[in-house]
Amino acid sequence: MNRTRTASGSKALLLRSLACLSLGILFYSCSSLKQSTQAEMVQVGDIHTFDGIYKNASEGNAGIELRSLWNQLALHDDLDTVDFERATIKLRTVGKKEIKATRIQDGVEMESLFLHGKLKDNYFVSKPKRSVVPIPFIYGQVKNDQFQLWLDKAGRLHVDRLQNRWGWVFIFLAGTDNTTSYVYARLRD
Repeated sequence: MNRTRTASGSKALLLRSLACLSLGILFYSCSSLKQSTQAEMVQVGDIHTFDGIYKNASEGNAGIELRSLWNQLALHDDLDTVDFERATIKLRTVGKKEIKATRIQDGVEMESLFLHGKLKDNYFVSKPKRSVVPIPFIYGQVKNDQFQLWLDKAGRLHVDRLQNRWGWVFIFLAGTDNTTSYVYARLRD
């Protein structure tokens, strides 16, 4: 009887230890965006500063559907299927921590999404979109997507996008961190 308690107690302790170790690895591995001061950055005291209408196509990257403003805000990794070069994106503040982004095509509002985040050191930093697929000791995968917005003195919108992926198969670990930056022209307030 005593032996059964000891075996089940050590088994429970082992499972708790593995769970803590897995959570520790998960939180340690999550990358985050850095809020460095840019020379041309506008001082943002209120989230309303981002309100305006912006081009959907990024500057200097015309013709590349993956780099559209809509794809960056929606955290998509696929091609922008609508005529992305003619589309515009309207940003309007909804609350203290939320911006409504609306895609406009030929004067018609096509779709909207809400961007949740907070103002941090002149950046609007989105809440991270994370997904985890764990199968203990065999396979695991963690995905982290996030963006941050900032404005330069010329009124252009800058988007920094973080895509972090890592995983394991048995004891082999692998991962990538990818941060990209895009610039979008402001058409009007």
